[in-house]
Amino acid sequence: MSIIELDRRMFLRGTAGAILAIPFLPSLSREARAGEAGAKLPRFVAMTTNHGGVWTTAMFPVTTPVTEQMNYRGHTIRKGNLAVNQGEISKVLRGDPAKLTAALAAKMNVIRGLDLSYYAGHHTGCHLGNYARNDGNGGDGQKMQAFPRPTIDQVMAWSPSFYPDIATIKERSLVIGDRISYYWSNPKDKNGEIQELKPEFSSQELFNRIFVPPQNGNQTRTPLVNRILDSYKRLRGGNRRLSSADRVRLDEHIERLNELDRKLNTKVSCDTVAPPTKNSMSVMNGNQDFWIRPDLHGEFWSLLNDVIAAAFSCNTCRVVTMHIEQTFSDYQGDWHQSVAHQANIEDNPAQGIIREAHRRTFESVFLDLAAKLDAIDEGDGTKVLDNTLLHWTQESGNITHDCNSIPIVTAGSAAGWMKTGQYIDYHNQDKPYGKWPNTSVPEDRLQKCGLLYNQWLGNVLDAMRVPRSEWEAYSDNGGYGKLLIGDGYENYDPAVTTSMNEVLPWLKA
Repeated sequence: MSIIELDRRMFLRGTAGAILAIPFLPSLSREARAGEAGAKLPRFVAMTTNHGGVWTTAMFPVTTPVTEQMNYRGHTIRKGNLAVNQGEISKVLRGDPAKLTAALAAKMNVIRGLDLSYYAGHHTGCHLGNYARNDGNGGDGQKMQAFPRPTIDQVMAWSPSFYPDIATIKERSLVIGDRISYYWSNPKDKNGEIQELKPEFSSQELFNRIFVPPQNGNQTRTPLVNRILDSYKRLRGGNRRLSSADRVRLDEHIERLNELDRKLNTKVSCDTVAPPTKNSMSVMNGNQDFWIRPDLHGEFWSLLNDVIAAAFSCNTCRVVTMHIEQTFSDYQGDWHQSVAHQANIEDNPAQGIIREAHRRTFESVFLDLAAKLDAIDEGDGTKVLDNTLLHWTQESGNITHDCNSIPIVTAGSAAGWMKTGQYIDYHNQDKPYGKWPNTSVPEDRLQKCGLLYNQWLGNVLDAMRVPRSEWEAYSDNGGYGKLLIGDGYENYDPAVTTSMNEVLPWLKA
C-alpha cells in the first residue's frame, strides 16, 4: 500500500491504539500546504556532528579580507565578506560549484570565536543548550549534569510565539538522531523530567508524519481523550492510593493524547508532494559496509533532506534536529583514538582524514539541504531557505575534546532577522583559552578566548521570534543554558559573562 492510501483510521489503529489505554501506574499495581500567512514564519534546522578537531586554517576562511573591526566587551572582533571561488569558501566548506554559488554564499555565515567555558569532553546536548548531556569526563562535566535544560529546538516547538497557529502543523519537530533533543516529559505544562525525545532515522516514517492525505468529505471523530475520560476522572480524582508521581504520569499521558488528537485533526493537505521512492533505512540496512562508505552516508542523508524540504514546503513542521553520527570516511580503524585524538599532531595523516570527512559532511548534508531549500519558491519571490536558519555545529573546536571556538556555519536569514554573507571572528587574540595555553604551537592550533556559546543560543531564539519571557527561566546572564566557568577557564572578563542578553555584533539585519 502506498503512502497516498494511508488514512487517519489506519493511523489511529496503528499508532494511537498503542497509547490509548490508561498507562501502567506503579502505585496502583500494589493492588499540504499552509496558507500564505504562514510563509514568513521562520524555520529552524540544527545539524550537529561528532568530534571536530579541524585546524583553523582548513575550517575557516581565514584569508578573507577584514572589512570591519570593533571593540566589543574587551575584544577586538573582525568580520569580512564571504567569498566563494569555484565552489570553495575554505578547505572544508567546499562542494559542487553548481550548488555552492556566489548567490548561495551570500545567504551563509561562518562564525568563529564562540566557546563553552568549561571542559565538556564528549557531548551531544551542548549543541542546543542542554549542557547536562555530556560524558561527565572531568569535574566540570559532572557539575553540569545537575542542571538539565530543554534544548532550544523544543523551546521553539512548544512556543506559542513560534507556532502562533498550529492548525496546519503535523509535527512540532522532527528529531533525526539520538541524544540531541530534550524537553519536559509534560511539554504543555513544562513540568516533569527533562528527557530525550525519541529519534527517527527512517525517511519513509518521517514522511508519513508530515504527510496529510486529502480529506474525503466532512469526517468527524470522537476525540481520543473522550474515550477514556471516565477512567481518567475516576483514577485522577477518586482513588486515594494514586501516588503524586502517578498523578503526574497520568496527566502527562492525557497531554500526549491531546497532542496526538490535534495532529489527527490537521486539515491541510500535502497531496501535491511526491512520497519517497526509497527509504533511508534501506540504504543503511541493505549494505554491510555502510559505515565505511561515504557515498552511502551521503545518500542516506539526502533522502532525509528530501523529507525536511517537503515538510517546510508544506508547512506541516518548522523545526528539525539532525545528529550525524556517520564519519563520511572509509577509514576502518578506531576513529576516536586513531583519528580524532591524533588529528592535532604535526605530520600525522589523521588531520587530513578528519578534514576530508568534514568536507564530505558539508557537501553531502549541509550544502545538499541548503540547495534544496533554496530551490523551493515561497510564492512571493523569496525561497524557503530565506525563511530558514540552517545551523551546523561540531562537538569540538580545532582540537578534539576542547570546546574552544566551536565552528558555526549557517545558511538562510531566518525570515530576514539575520544578516548573511559574512565571516565573523569573535575570538580575543590576546587571551589564551583553558588551562594549558601553548604559545609554541602553530597559529592554526592556537586556542584563544572568545565570547560564549550561551549568547549565540539566545540569539538563535531571538531570530526565531521566541520572546525571552518564554525562556528566561533557562538563562544565566541572558544567554541560553547554565553558565559555568570551569576550573582553569577563568580568562573570561565579567563584561563577557554578564552581557549575554545582547545580540552579537553584526548578526542582526
